[in-house]
Amino acid sequence: MAQIEKGTIAGISGNKARVIPSAASGRPTAQITIPWHMRGQSGNLQKGTEVAFVLFEDSTGLLLGRMDGEWGAYLPGLTAGSIEAGSVTSDKGDVTASGISLKNHRHGGVETGSGDTGAAK
Repeated sequence: MAQIEKGTIAGISGNKARVIPSAASGRPTAQITIPWHMRGQSGNLQKGTEVAFVLFEDSTGLLLGRMDGEWGAYLPGLTAGSIEAGSVTSDKGDVTASGISLKNHRHGGVETGSGDTGAAK
């Protein structure tokens, strides 16, 4: 049976941490996993940070979160694509949204003058 506990980080090595439980025993855990979203700047974890963690019967475990509910100033970008844009005077790069090219789209039914156009086609 797993137990969720509170403790303080004793040390970090790569994507693993040792935690000193707040319980009376105070013995550090074996190396437990730090989830990807809490590693590096995104978790801003360091020795002495209070955390919630779960320990399993086989001595493996997982950090669940910081007890203060905070995180680092950086959140990793989660994107499904990329944007490439060149300079205004360059022929390189374009931005496309919903299949409409920023550089090459055209507007129909437009007459020259001071009026504004409608949405891109």
